[in-house]
Amino acid sequence: LDRNGTTLASSVAMPSIWADPKEFQASPEQLKALAQTLKMPLPELQRRVADENSRFVWLRRHVDMALWQEVKALKIKGVAELREYQRRYPESEAAAHVVGFTNADDQGQEGIELAFHDRLLGRNGSRMVIRDRTGRTVEDLGDAVDPLHGDDIQLSIDAKVQFFAYQRVREAVAEHKAKAGSVVVLDVQTGEVLALANYPS
Repeated sequence: LDRNGTTLASSVAMPSIWADPKEFQASPEQLKALAQTLKMPLPELQRRVADENSRFVWLRRHVDMALWQEVKALKIKGVAELREYQRRYPESEAAAHVVGFTNADDQGQEGIELAFHDRLLGRNGSRMVIRDRTGRTVEDLGDAVDPLHGDDIQLSIDAKVQFFAYQRVREAVAEHKAKAGSVVVLDVQTGEVLALANYPS
């Protein structure tokens, strides 16, 4: 978040489509339709679902709900969806070098995303159990560990000041035919960074 609570980066739940090759059953028409819907070459799709040693292969990650509904409508056995989180950056390139970015697995790669990755990520809950051969829980072992939500990180950056600083440095680089430019805006009373803009972003 910026200093006023404006969102600079957030995680949005999105469907990711996967298949279980051991369960996968599709007619040639369904297979062709699936490849077209996923915009994947048919031989590539056939190769992924032919691995009978695997119980899980990704078909396409971070898709919108409409595309998942199209795939679901094909009624192909062994194809399912898993909700994953994808980072969204409302301020886009204006704050990109400050906020940084994550990879497809939500691991911070640069900027605040990398520096505060552990605090942003949170922790999954866990529970150890003994199951019978049908998968039913027979006995709990020890205490369950509750999940822990990631923390919000609030920066001293002001999203509006950041936007205008980025806009001005971009214009100045173009006007003076420079290779790059940087702007730092500080609050002289506190030393807080209100904007940190680089171009190219």
